[in-house]
Amino acid sequence: MLETKQLQYFVVSADCGSFREAAKILYTTQSNVSKVIAGLESQVGYPLFLRDRKGIVVTSRGKMFYQQARSLLEQLQNLEDESEEHSLEVVRISTNPSSWFATQFVSFYNQNYEKNYHCQVYTSGVHTVMERVRDYKDDVGFIYLMEHREQGFQYELGRNHMEFVPLHQVDAMLYLGEQHPDYGDSREVPSLSSLRFIQNYQDEFLNDDTWEGEDGSLLSEQMDVSVVTNSDYIMERMLRDGKLANISGNYLPGSERKTDRGIPLNLEGSKVTFGYLKRKREPLDELAQEFVEFLKKQLAGPMGTEFNGSLEPENSVPTGSTAEECRI
Repeated sequence: MLETKQLQYFVVSADCGSFREAAKILYTTQSNVSKVIAGLESQVGYPLFLRDRKGIVVTSRGKMFYQQARSLLEQLQNLEDESEEHSLEVVRISTNPSSWFATQFVSFYNQNYEKNYHCQVYTSGVHTVMERVRDYKDDVGFIYLMEHREQGFQYELGRNHMEFVPLHQVDAMLYLGEQHPDYGDSREVPSLSSLRFIQNYQDEFLNDDTWEGEDGSLLSEQMDVSVVTNSDYIMERMLRDGKLANISGNYLPGSERKTDRGIPLNLEGSKVTFGYLKRKREPLDELAQEFVEFLKKQLAGPMGTEFNGSLEPENSVPTGSTAEECRI
């Protein structure tokens, strides 16, 4: 029976092209590496390396063996990592870029600080989030789904054996930077072609090219996106201290301000549904479910409206905050 040590010595030797260099990485002697490899070759029944004065070269059959050995070692490492994670309270989360979500995550963690939860949070676009949850890289994924993309999205869910659980629906809003001349003075949507935008990297609002305005023109053709970032901090500072605008969802995590700074876009298919992705017919892990329940309470609180399970919200979302506080 092959041993993990033999496979490890073989893969490292193949990568290094030298038993001497492999010995340095493996913290052993060159003769020991050579002995282990010879024993492995005896077991498989064919040479894995060609040896000469210049070093070693993997044989053609050795190359095939290498791919299998490397894959097996990676799988074993993943199993070990998984075992270590399950000895702790760990939740692995992926999410679309969102200042609101970041605020909620920090609040959840701080409330449970004494429980010593361990968390991994990965930020990316909708398709990557779906793939990560599907491939068991993450336990749950939180996304924002554009209304008019629902049909295609449902197809992707079925193809990937995934489920989407909606939690909340919001309107797409235009937020002007606080230094913009029209900030706070108008409830009318200014000409989008007159604005310059800052948008999140890989967000649905930036990548979408199918929204139609009341005049039938495509939104993306009107947008001059000057800054693209995956940093919530840069986003908030640019909106607070600059003249750029941003298009994102309308939601208030809880502000004492009385004046709403977001302007509804009223574009066809511009409703945005926030929810989470999970693997079909598989319950969420206990800690992931606990975080979902926490978000439900936040969304159903005084400043939120719990989603009723359809693509229409039960009630309109109350408004009133600065641009960075409003962005979901």
